[in-house]
Amino acid sequence: ACISRVVADIYMHYPPGANNRLAEGDGNRNNNNRLCDTQNNNAGGYGYGGSNGAGQKAPPVKYIAGSKLSVAFTAQHSCGAENAECQLVVQYMCNDGQNTPQGLPAAAAGIGEGPVRDGTDGNTPDPNNPQEARGLHEPTSFYQACDTRNRNQGLYIADRNLQGNDARRTRQNNNGARSGLECPEERDYWPYWHPSAWKDLAVMTNNVRQCEYYQLESQNVKPKNYCSVTEENNEADCLAAGGTWESVAAFGIPPPQCIAAPFQRDNHLGNGPGDGSNEVAINITIPSGAGDDGGNVANNCVMRLRYNITTSDTRACSDGNLKTKTECEAAGQVWSAAFLDSTYNANNREEGASPQLPNQDPKVTLDGFLSGTGGTDSQLELAINTNQLGRTFQDRSHLFSIQDWPTQVPASSDIYNLNVKGKRGNIVQTYPATEYDFHPTDLVVGKNDYIHIQWTGNDNTNNNGNNNGEGTNGRDRHNIVQIDDQGLSLPLGAAATSMFDVEDEINLETEDAQFSGPRSKEELIKQFALVKQTSCAAAGDVNNDQQETNCEKLNRAAATVDLGLLRMKQGTFKYMSSRNNNFSNRGQKGKITVTGTESIPPKPPANVQAIVVRGGANAAVNVTWSANGGEKYIDTEGNAVIGRNEQLPKTLDYVIQYSVNAGQDWFTVERCAGSNSAKAECHNGGLECECKIDGLLPGQTYSFQVLAGGIGGWSRPTSAVAATNHTSESRSFADKLQAQASGEDGLSAGAIAAIVLGVLAGVLLLGCAVFLYRRRTPPPPPPIATMTINPTLKSVPPQMPDTDFEAQEGGSRELMWATVKGFRKRRSESISGHFRAGLRSCQGATGPPDVMGLDKGRPLPAALTSFARPALAHPALSFPSWAASLAAASLAASSPWHPSQTLGGLSAAA
Repeated sequence: ACISRVVADIYMHYPPGANNRLAEGDGNRNNNNRLCDTQNNNAGGYGYGGSNGAGQKAPPVKYIAGSKLSVAFTAQHSCGAENAECQLVVQYMCNDGQNTPQGLPAAAAGIGEGPVRDGTDGNTPDPNNPQEARGLHEPTSFYQACDTRNRNQGLYIADRNLQGNDARRTRQNNNGARSGLECPEERDYWPYWHPSAWKDLAVMTNNVRQCEYYQLESQNVKPKNYCSVTEENNEADCLAAGGTWESVAAFGIPPPQCIAAPFQRDNHLGNGPGDGSNEVAINITIPSGAGDDGGNVANNCVMRLRYNITTSDTRACSDGNLKTKTECEAAGQVWSAAFLDSTYNANNREEGASPQLPNQDPKVTLDGFLSGTGGTDSQLELAINTNQLGRTFQDRSHLFSIQDWPTQVPASSDIYNLNVKGKRGNIVQTYPATEYDFHPTDLVVGKNDYIHIQWTGNDNTNNNGNNNGEGTNGRDRHNIVQIDDQGLSLPLGAAATSMFDVEDEINLETEDAQFSGPRSKEELIKQFALVKQTSCAAAGDVNNDQQETNCEKLNRAAATVDLGLLRMKQGTFKYMSSRNNNFSNRGQKGKITVTGTESIPPKPPANVQAIVVRGGANAAVNVTWSANGGEKYIDTEGNAVIGRNEQLPKTLDYVIQYSVNAGQDWFTVERCAGSNSAKAECHNGGLECECKIDGLLPGQTYSFQVLAGGIGGWSRPTSAVAATNHTSESRSFADKLQAQASGEDGLSAGAIAAIVLGVLAGVLLLGCAVFLYRRRTPPPPPPIATMTINPTLKSVPPQMPDTDFEAQEGGSRELMWATVKGFRKRRSESISGHFRAGLRSCQGATGPPDVMGLDKGRPLPAALTSFARPALAHPALSFPSWAASLAAASLAASSPWHPSQTLGGLSAAA
């Protein structure tokens, strides 16, 4: 029964997922098909900021292009184990005007094409009668094309009877029902083979072997086609019908980041990895160049989270001649739902054919063991609904805006978003949403980084008449006051408050002059505590919680509050909301840690091992490791594979060091044996690396450690130990020393002491010589110049074909340039002395034009602009192809998928 009723709800908790709500924060949503088919429970979702009356809708939050945002969600079913095959796809779309959004064939402008909007009328948009008051995501022309176009008849539909042949009809939507203006075929299958307005940010999957395919097929990098004869869905039929096979250009942005989906517990909204973890989150970068004009300013944007899930019952082999999982995997092929097509439909298969695929509510006899004769014997009926063995769920955010990178923020800094999630009420009243919390609750930044603090809240959250909470009924309101310990509920006094004694602050207030301009420590304390309230009642005039002028309960606060950017001093700061800590929804608290590094370095490598591969006088040890997150991962096929997470594109170099005295002194390995580049060899997409170290002494115990380098500096080391084998000579010498040390050869204690002192002196002299020879220094922060021109990591995934970027001048070379621009971290004073003079001499030169809008969100230091150009003139010294691809994906997503055309498009929902 469990495999058939796949009610696998997906809820975004930050940004708040609408689940088709407008402002109704209470009870069930009013229209479950308002903008899309979520397949979620009616109780889920958050109302938008403010209320639904005239002029009562609050302004949307405004993220800064290039800033870091944590996207948090819960999914009801597993997406990190072998129980099901899944993809979680994060996408966005922006459209400020009445023209058709980018990515689709242009149609006549009008309110049915744009802008993207929440709306104030809760009815579903009408493709035949567009109305400005109704919400709009996909444009009318997109739905009309879907309604006219033939469906992809190469798709697997099991035993479903699709009541028509247009693209509105899928295995999940066999009756062609309309939800908003989405196209059901595009919703259920990804990557889609026709044009779409949705841009891909990231994909999390437990079938990481498909990552390369997902990225290559994304419309981010691949043009999509359609026919001028609107009914036809493939080139051959299009031309036969006298049409032309048209193309919509790729978005020209990096491919989506693809990572292993973190484990999530079955049949439970929550229980992700980590101590005390409930929600799962992925860190993305707010995209640059999202505006209609290609600039960064975009006022009307929306985010979509798609959850494709397929049970293990419906899979096939990538080689259609192999019919069982055992045969498939033994031949090195992939066993996946991706390879089911129409040839496996019930009406195309003989009874008992392999692989065995279930039909609707089948009756089973356990291979004849149960006869079904009655009395004490009966068959069993399975509760299988074949339209739910593979299914797509989704949630979408309310409207948000994107603004430019502030000119006051250096290009070498990162901006992190600190927000509020949840809604008014206790755990029962809010479920399947959550209670209030800051997000992220534990934020770690570098000392040069900025934190952008803002939130919005709903004014109509009364699930059960009046959800438990403080202040005006139905309203979400928040503030920030510092506390000394997270177990306490009393704020620190102003004199003891330290979190607002900042290095720098940027006030983004433009509407209210009394709260604009530079802010002192005292002004920051007041603004964060009272959140810009005005017309407050005096303390003696406050009568009750519902009093409008009761600023003690934040009743005069606006629904949307932007407190600007802070660059805080090094330290750990704990804080809370004074309004929302009561016994029903206790604990809206958070912590900010500012490290001593300029920004956050990569996390340390995983699985470091040191294996002796050659003995003798010239011993050798092979040190191997995985990128952070490379711990073994059980994928959808039940196989242990190397995992991958967001850290992969953040690691740009590795340093290997060794010690002969148990880690008291470390020496950097300057060349890996057999490596042409003198660097570590990495393969499998940069997931696995190795460095062979030779010239080692026999009979010696060596410690090894590996550090990952990135824009933020060097990670903590991960270590391993190996002991080289003795030769006969070294063994004899070691035995003799041991005998002498134990006095077995009759030496006096004084002689032994003299020998020991002599040996120590010799070791010290040798160490001094090695020190002077190697000019040993700790590894410097990996400068952008070093990471750009040294081919630090080699081999890995094949490059994107240049044709994917043919619309961009310079092709893949320009992709490398865009990658260099994106790193934008190291200012000239941070770059090692070896490159400093050259950078100074080149400052002020002009770099190549922007490519793909990768870094329009922030300025680029002249030192990096000028230095990057010559690197591209020397292919042998340019950025390794796999690192360029990963770094570009990182900018787009953290800054993550069968055959296309008529026989493909099979996602995990297929």
